[in-house]
Amino acid sequence: MAQSTARIETLGDGVFAIAMTLLVLDLKVPVGATPGKLLDAAILLGPQLAAYVVSFMVLAVYWIGHHNQFHLIASTDRTLLWINIFFLMSIAFVPFSTGLLASYNQEKEAVILYGANVIFSGIALYLHWVYASGKGNLIHPNTPKSVIYITKVRILTGIGFYIVTTAIAFLSTRISLVLFAALPFMYMFRSRVDNYFKEDDSDR
Repeated sequence: MAQSTARIETLGDGVFAIAMTLLVLDLKVPVGATPGKLLDAAILLGPQLAAYVVSFMVLAVYWIGHHNQFHLIASTDRTLLWINIFFLMSIAFVPFSTGLLASYNQEKEAVILYGANVIFSGIALYLHWVYASGKGNLIHPNTPKSVIYITKVRILTGIGFYIVTTAIAFLSTRISLVLFAALPFMYMFRSRVDNYFKEDDSDR
């Protein structure tokens, strides 16, 4: 009997919800600001606010990717369960690496750790899809090969971008941080996968 994906999706949504919520805890309301100095105190939160926005968007990209995969995955097995566990473990680590990045954004070690975190997440998501659409044979049988391929390409593109962005931290942490912020915007545009979902829904 095929194993349902319902509990995996529920666990995934829960981990993402908690990780996204934990990100905001590094934003502390300024305390003890003298009259007329509240704006100056708030400006000091700039690095924490920037790290929050970037990481929230990164997590959003990974949640959408994870969500889209389970629109195509029909069932699961033990191997996929463990790949999913490692993916979620990496996602749950993002609030910590984000906090480190916010506090030490000029230190390349903090940027590299953050980069390694999001790269590992991408690799886990890629393996998740490769197994489900390949050896695991867990996706819906009518899924076009073009959709399988473009999903792999989109994940690999993100991984490659994050590898380059992390490497740039050895030269300039500022440029690296700007690039981390830029990638999520690329995934806001529709892809052939989105078009397939729309066509699939209209056929039902």
